[in-house]
Amino acid sequence: MPLAQDARKPMFLLKPADGAFGGHQQAVLECYAAFRSLTVRLLQRCGVRP
Repeated sequence: MPLAQDARKPMFLLKPADGAFGGHQQAVLECYAAFRSLTVRLLQRCGVRP
């Protein structure tokens, strides 16, 4: 999370240029997957096709 705060970006959009490499990059990918899953579920509940 501190990397995201320093880069002023959401955690799921961090890139290696922002300092997210190695284990941090894996956390970014997991965070992206979690947010994508949440978004798809919310859209389905609202009756909107993702």
